[in-house]
Amino acid sequence: MNFQNKVFLITGSTSGIGQGIAKELLEEGAKVVINYAHNEKNAEETKEIFKEYQGRTLFIKADISDEKSVIDMYKKIEEKFNKLDGLVNNAVYDKIFSIEDLPVEEFRKELDVNIIARWMCIKYAIPLLKKSDMPRIINIASRLGTKPIKDSVAYCTSEAATIMLTQCCVLELTPKYNIKINTVSPSMTLTPLAKKSYTEDEIRQTAMKNPSGRLGEVEDTVNAVLFLLSKKSDYINGENINVNGGILLV
Repeated sequence: MNFQNKVFLITGSTSGIGQGIAKELLEEGAKVVINYAHNEKNAEETKEIFKEYQGRTLFIKADISDEKSVIDMYKKIEEKFNKLDGLVNNAVYDKIFSIEDLPVEEFRKELDVNIIARWMCIKYAIPLLKKSDMPRIINIASRLGTKPIKDSVAYCTSEAATIMLTQCCVLELTPKYNIKINTVSPSMTLTPLAKKSYTEDEIRQTAMKNPSGRLGEVEDTVNAVLFLLSKKSDYINGENINVNGGILLV
């Protein structure tokens, strides 16, 4: 996979899966725009991790649920790189509530970050993606976009909408601009946040339910994303790629 001189934007990329995607792309020779919303500590730690690639990185603090912030982000990308070869919509927001306890403002926030923000990032990326000879968009959703669970109505709904967003965008953007767009849907992944959020016993019990006998690692999703960003995936378009070890079969 040759990503030399390619430019990619990864939203929410100062930790977890987003940081893993950014790291692998940098190692493959790409230029990477690293976006974060508010966590300065994670941003500084990521800058330290990526210091050997500082000539090929651009850190942008931007709330992608705010339209002006998204527009300003793309202006900075244009000034720095003057094009974009790929967008990975990775940023996500989720809180656990039952349907009865879910506040309206929380539901709206999840929709704002998990679906409206992704659409805005796509909308305002188009002028820069049109300059690429191999433009790609990857929307990171979840297995919960196709198999719901209790106490996650807002998250499940927004991730299901993300899968449909991908398909709608294909019908409009591929014929016009040859932009290939796919969804990647991981299952529970052992990110630093997941390790803090669940006990070792909860992680072990969840892994036992999976036919593969384990939970996802960051690199499992990273590998799928890099394949879809590459020329090797040119005829894969509008798909939802599940990276879950087979848990949807259970």
